[in-house]
Amino acid sequence: MVGAAMARPRSSHVAEVKSALAARLRGGFAAPGGRFLSTRAVAQRFAVSYQTAHRLLAELESEGLLRRKAASGSFVPGRRVALRGVQLVFHPRARRKGSFGAHLMELLEAGLRARGIAVVRSWPTAACLPRLRADYYPVVWECRAAVQAAAEARKLLLCVNDLPPAGLGGGYIDAVTTDDFSGGACAAELLKERTGRRRGFVVLGGPVDDVRSQRRIAGFCAHAPDATVVTAASWFLEDGAVPAAEILGGSPTGIFACNDRLAEAVIVAARRGGRALPPLIGFDNAPVAERLRLTTIGIPWATMVAQALDVIAVRLAGGAQGARVISLAHEPVLRLTA
Repeated sequence: MVGAAMARPRSSHVAEVKSALAARLRGGFAAPGGRFLSTRAVAQRFAVSYQTAHRLLAELESEGLLRRKAASGSFVPGRRVALRGVQLVFHPRARRKGSFGAHLMELLEAGLRARGIAVVRSWPTAACLPRLRADYYPVVWECRAAVQAAAEARKLLLCVNDLPPAGLGGGYIDAVTTDDFSGGACAAELLKERTGRRRGFVVLGGPVDDVRSQRRIAGFCAHAPDATVVTAASWFLEDGAVPAAEILGGSPTGIFACNDRLAEAVIVAARRGGRALPPLIGFDNAPVAERLRLTTIGIPWATMVAQALDVIAVRLAGGAQGARVISLAHEPVLRLTA
């Protein structure tokens, strides 16, 4: 008598796929109530057949790791926290009228309120980070510690004008940013075009430990390797005054200031010292740049805010998909300095 046919043993690859899916569900990488990978996505991502993917998801459901709805898809068990609005976590520099941060906050708030989205503000300090509210989607500017805390807690968050942290937690951090290295390179090329020179340039950078300043300087020096680099204690006009005067004393052929406030410091120092102002390039296109008629490497404000609002809308609607990192090109803004 011929015995009943035995089921084919599961291949090591299929076993590994199921283990990876289970680890994803158990490890907190999928938010409760959020949508999980579809059958088709599992098949494509892990190179298995549609039938095998369907069987694996059914097994995970029977083990209580997954919840499936006919014609809807697969979901992570648990209740999803409904987000009521947006929590803006901005560095206190954004309180300074006319600053980069203040301008960005104003634009974001206007866009959120136009969409009827509730907004709360939080201000981190050196001694205390604000509590990230469970029912509000955090949007962070210039508070790296808050971003890192969200990544470690695997909490969804949007960082603006910055990159997410490296590592597993970074998969929860959306970002809308610009490439500071490329922006610095643009400044070098622009100074070369304006001066017809390739040497004698000076860079006035921000604080030595500021990553964005470092990237802007690196981008500039990649195209002008002989440039002299001088740094200020902060991004503000008052801390740029002394190094700006020193730079002008060396008669540079052109100056790249790593933000518009530092460029303003160069302009003020030239006027006070009765010196001719060499070709000058700023960075950011903050409101002060328009007043000074300053040529600058502009951040595309309107596009950045529009992209941020789109990401926010997806998250508030319950989107639990992997993080998006959107990098925008800079927009050189050509003006004649008064």
